[in-house]
Amino acid sequence: MKSQAPDPDLLPSSASSLPMHTSSITSRDWTLSKLMKDSSNFQEVRRVSCLDKAWTSTAEDCEREGIPLIVEDWHAHNTWNEAFKADFLLAKHADDVVSTRNVGNFKDADMKFSDFIEYSRTRTPPHSTRDALLYAKDVECPEEWREWFLSGALPSELQPHGCTDLLRHLPKSEQVETTLCYYGIGGTFTPCHKDLCGSTGHNLMCHAENGSSFWFMTASNAASEVAKYFQDIIGGELDWENRAITVEELRNAPFAVYVAEQKLGDLIIIPPRSCHQVVNHGGLTMKLSWSRMTMKGLTMALFYELPVYRRVCRPEIYRVKSVLHYSLRHYTNELEDALQNSREVAKKKSREIALLEMLVSLFERVLREEFGQSEHVTYEADCTPAPSLTNDDSPSQTPSHTAGGRDQYACDYCGADIFQSYFKCETCCPAPASDDPRAGDALVICAACYVEGRSCKCGIMTPTQRHRMEALLDDRNKAALILHHICTPEMAQGHELSMK
Repeated sequence: MKSQAPDPDLLPSSASSLPMHTSSITSRDWTLSKLMKDSSNFQEVRRVSCLDKAWTSTAEDCEREGIPLIVEDWHAHNTWNEAFKADFLLAKHADDVVSTRNVGNFKDADMKFSDFIEYSRTRTPPHSTRDALLYAKDVECPEEWREWFLSGALPSELQPHGCTDLLRHLPKSEQVETTLCYYGIGGTFTPCHKDLCGSTGHNLMCHAENGSSFWFMTASNAASEVAKYFQDIIGGELDWENRAITVEELRNAPFAVYVAEQKLGDLIIIPPRSCHQVVNHGGLTMKLSWSRMTMKGLTMALFYELPVYRRVCRPEIYRVKSVLHYSLRHYTNELEDALQNSREVAKKKSREIALLEMLVSLFERVLREEFGQSEHVTYEADCTPAPSLTNDDSPSQTPSHTAGGRDQYACDYCGADIFQSYFKCETCCPAPASDDPRAGDALVICAACYVEGRSCKCGIMTPTQRHRMEALLDDRNKAALILHHICTPEMAQGHELSMK
């Protein structure tokens, strides 16, 4: 079975390698009241205090509506401590290395943490030029900060790997780090973007030295409209994350823009698929950021985000189908354990039942996309019962696995994570450097790219599956059977899927 091989020169570039395009952006003289004036589509972000015992209900309402929320006053909470101050971190982490980005020319360089803090304090207020405005991005979270939000200060529903975060079901070997820090002064910014794979974002301002951050956000349901505005009016792709837009462009947008000035102790909760841009103002600000993959976000990722990622050749990072599979197995086992006590005990787990029903439905969709008859495919030699994926974003004909994981690799064209079915060629690829052969040493093309005509140079690729299809069907059928035993037949899908 052959397919036409594309010209290597036409292979797509990784989104991260695309040039940045920015208009002149400065937060000098900004105030929230000035920004809101004469802006009919600007709306202030709703605020609620963490000292108000009912704030979690407000957070649930906003999450359900798909709009942003600020939970303020965390710096007044009785768990807030000295560890959030820059001088405390300087005493503990002065020699740590942080990655900084020059927002004038978008070149990255490493700096010692102590040097970055000194630079930030001496550059405030910022000079008229933007040539040397440095923004420390994607910095490893200090352990002292991690201990705080895992201590119970935040409810489990908002914590990374908390009770609503499906990413927690990935095994440790496949965990993705979502907790990162951002340090910057006035004039530094993050271009307009969405949080990865439909995840819910969280951003807490932990330290400020006469500084703040201005946020411009949209509701979840505006994502498609924002993408169209980028393509038709702004120019470019929203999901390349290489375009910062001006206040005037936002004012002229045909959708609502939620605006906020984030100050010390403000936790911003960003709903799935919310398009947002952050511009720092004044002196040094230090923020802690993390993501959660909720059931709603997982669904959005499968139906909306992953197709966009494939189109713009953007790596998936969060391994959505693998998260779905592991979550399905987790709740199947949890409800099976409850059912062993009694059906009445299991029926009380209404949240878990509802989640598993949704997971079964989504997993059936994935199985239809990944299905292949055993006699027509080759299996990996070390077929495993559970998936492991990668965020290898190389579109060139190079080995698809990453150095960090034996079984973690992605499509060499679009960057999609390989969950089950793919096509491989072991000849149109440089020989592996290691004597230990791996499945990912081959040139790998996902099934969707292959049917669109993408292939290797020789055009001869082997259809391959990572796991035996029967094992994935067994996982689906076991989940459906557990639901059938717990619920009435009308409430659950009791029919069994097979290879036929």
